[in-house]
Amino acid sequence: MDEWDPRNPESPTVRYDLADWSLDERVELVELLAEADIRHDWDGTELLVPASAESTVDAILDEVEEADDAPASLTGELEEFELDEWTTADRVEFAAVLVDRGIGHRWEDNLLLVRVDDADAVEDLLDEFDR
Repeated sequence: MDEWDPRNPESPTVRYDLADWSLDERVELVELLAEADIRHDWDGTELLVPASAESTVDAILDEVEEADDAPASLTGELEEFELDEWTTADRVEFAAVLVDRGIGHRWEDNLLLVRVDDADAVEDLLDEFDR
């Protein structure tokens, strides 16, 4: 699907309004889309995918919605990182990095919470991410 361009009005695109989805759900969705090799883009909280992938994306969305896996709870002292200037797509992408690195985290709107023990590693990742 290399020819699909979400910014081209001529490209057949399906839009999904995911404004009511949590950031953790969006991260899981992005991971599943990547595993399925489905190109996607974001327009605010709307997911954009090629129309040719609609049925597969519908199934992935159902899978994420039906998942009962709650994010791991964080215990102990927590460090906060305010990421108000970041877009939803930036936060989703960074959350995926945290998941890949095995760093437990929780989002409260634009506030990222991590264990104090992980704060230095998160700070380094934020510097690398540079948004």
